[in-house]
Amino acid sequence: MDETRDLLLDGLNRRIEINPNNDTAYREMANLYIADEDYDGALVVYDRMLKVFPDDVQALVNAGSIYFYKKDYEKAIEFYQRACRIEPTNFPAHFNLGNVYAEISNFKSALEQYDKSLALESDVAEVYSAIGILYHDNQDLINAKVYYEKALELDNTNAEYHTNLANVYQKLGMTSSAIEYYKKGTELDPDDEKAALCLANCYASVENFEEAHKYFKITHEIAPEFYPAWVCEAIAYSDENNFEKAIELYKYAIELDATKPNAYILLANLLIDEKRYQEAIALYENALVLGGDKTELDVLIANAYVQLDDLVSALGYYRDAVRCSPDNDETKLIYLEIASEYVNRKVRSA
Repeated sequence: MDETRDLLLDGLNRRIEINPNNDTAYREMANLYIADEDYDGALVVYDRMLKVFPDDVQALVNAGSIYFYKKDYEKAIEFYQRACRIEPTNFPAHFNLGNVYAEISNFKSALEQYDKSLALESDVAEVYSAIGILYHDNQDLINAKVYYEKALELDNTNAEYHTNLANVYQKLGMTSSAIEYYKKGTELDPDDEKAALCLANCYASVENFEEAHKYFKITHEIAPEFYPAWVCEAIAYSDENNFEKAIELYKYAIELDATKPNAYILLANLLIDEKRYQEAIALYENALVLGGDKTELDVLIANAYVQLDDLVSALGYYRDAVRCSPDNDETKLIYLEIASEYVNRKVRSA
């Protein structure tokens, strides 16, 4: 493959040497690099081409897209903006520029570019979806819903659009509507483990555990090592009071990914309910090592030591929690109460 590409590149370079204004040769050369996923090589070609054709909008847009893919957002913006200045009616330039601004959380500029895109082409579902995502990311669920619905009006065969709208319905507490759209999303894309998991969680939230476990099973079949699915199903089993199964799945989630703290914490919480305090403390301490919220975990460990009547150890962890979050009055109050109890015991035993 490399030999073939090199031969083709040599031929294209010769064509350019013969005719430096051969824009087709530059485009073909860039496409060869892109096909081989050599994006730096493609950028070198576009740089050469733009020195000869500085106003070539397609080259600017293509280079901008490569920079966007490489997460060099400053350069992507530069190239897309140049394309927009040269050809203000270029839809891809405005839309892609909007995507870059959205990626760097510049809501105002992203929306401005998306609006310009719609002014050029008003019936592109992808733009409405992008605006919906923009509002969704900014927690404006009502406007997100409006734009997701518009995207679906234009293209109701896109699984992602159904799933995005379902996410909004779920956040709005409209579970039946969320289930409807998650189902449609999973029908259109049966391999989307995230949509299947969301559907399972929806059913679990309304205590329809039979349907929930059906979709958890589907999720596991799609992606057997999808960590969140095992954690979520463990939570569902816990909500059903099937603690033995919940513990089994939390342990399995930890086996799948021992670097994430949340399964340790949730399993520990469950063991606390079963008065298995030492086991819970060990799990909380693992979560601490893995970067879990230190204040929260210090308090949870301290609480467990209180249940074991080990006030000295409890005070140590409450003290650490207060140091981490000195403005947390609730933690301070508990610390003072336990300290007072410890002092009273010392006095009584003297």
